[in-house]
Amino acid sequence: HHGLLTSDDLHLHLYAADLARAPDGNWWVVSDRTESPSGAGYTLENRLVSSSMYPDSFRARQVERLAPFFMALRDLLDRLASSRRENGQIVLMSQGPSNPNYFEDAYLSRYLGYMVVEGGDLATRNEHVMLKTLGGLRRVDAILRRVDGIDCDPLELRGDSPLGVAGMVQAVRSGKVSVVNSLGSGLLECPAFLAFLPLLCRELLGEELIIPSVATWWCGGDAERAYVMKHLDELTIRTCYRDLHCEPVVVERLSSKMREPLVQELLERPGDYIAQANIQRST
Repeated sequence: HHGLLTSDDLHLHLYAADLARAPDGNWWVVSDRTESPSGAGYTLENRLVSSSMYPDSFRARQVERLAPFFMALRDLLDRLASSRRENGQIVLMSQGPSNPNYFEDAYLSRYLGYMVVEGGDLATRNEHVMLKTLGGLRRVDAILRRVDGIDCDPLELRGDSPLGVAGMVQAVRSGKVSVVNSLGSGLLECPAFLAFLPLLCRELLGEELIIPSVATWWCGGDAERAYVMKHLDELTIRTCYRDLHCEPVVVERLSSKMREPLVQELLERPGDYIAQANIQRST
C-alpha cells in the first residue's frame, strides 16, 4: 500500500474468512481472505435457487436477506467512482473464462450492473485507466478487482503476467482510479498474523476475538519455537508465505526419516514458518 492513494483512506473493502466447525459446535477461522475474496456470487446464486425450491421454509425461518450486502457494495463503488467525477465508470476486472471463478465474475457483473473486463480490455493514458470500446477509449474511475494484486501491472509488479494493465499502479498512485480491494491487501492473508490476532484485538479494541482463529504459533519467537518443537506430533506446519503454494505438513503423518529435514528447516529458518493445532472438523 506504500504511496498508494485512496479517496476514502480505506484499503480493505471486502473481507472473507475460511471457517471450520468443531464437533462441539464452536467455530474457528482457519484463514483470512483479503486479496480478492470469492464466494459472494456463489452465495447469491445458491440463495436464489434454494429460496425458489423452499420458499415456505425461508419465510418461516425469517432468513436474513443478502440484498443489503450487495447494495452496500454498489454504494461503496458508486461513492469511489463519483469522488473522481460525476457518473464515473465502474468495471469488474476478471481473470477471464479460463479461471474457475469466471462464472462468479460474470454473475456478479450482471447483478451489480457493471461491465466485466479483462486486462486486455484496458489501457492507461496520462495516468488514467481507460476502457477500450468501439467508440474509442473511455475513462475508468473504479475497479472491482478479481485479479491478484501481483498480476495487475506487468510494468511494476509481476512482469510475465498477462492478466494486468501496464501503468495501473501509477494510475492508483496518482489518485486517478480506485481499486477494490486496494493493491497489496493480500498481505493480510499471511498466516503468521493469526498468531498475533488475539493480542492485537485485546490491545486495540479491548475485547476478545468474536470467532477465534485456530491456535497458531509463529516459529520465529523463542518461546513459541520451543513449544512447537516439544509438541510436533500435535501440530501442522505451514509456510508464512501464501504465494509459495506449499502444502501444509501434518507432522504426525511423517516417518522419522521425513521428519528430520523438517526439524532442521524449522531450526535454520524459523521465521518462515508457523505451526497450527491439528483440528477435528465436524461432519
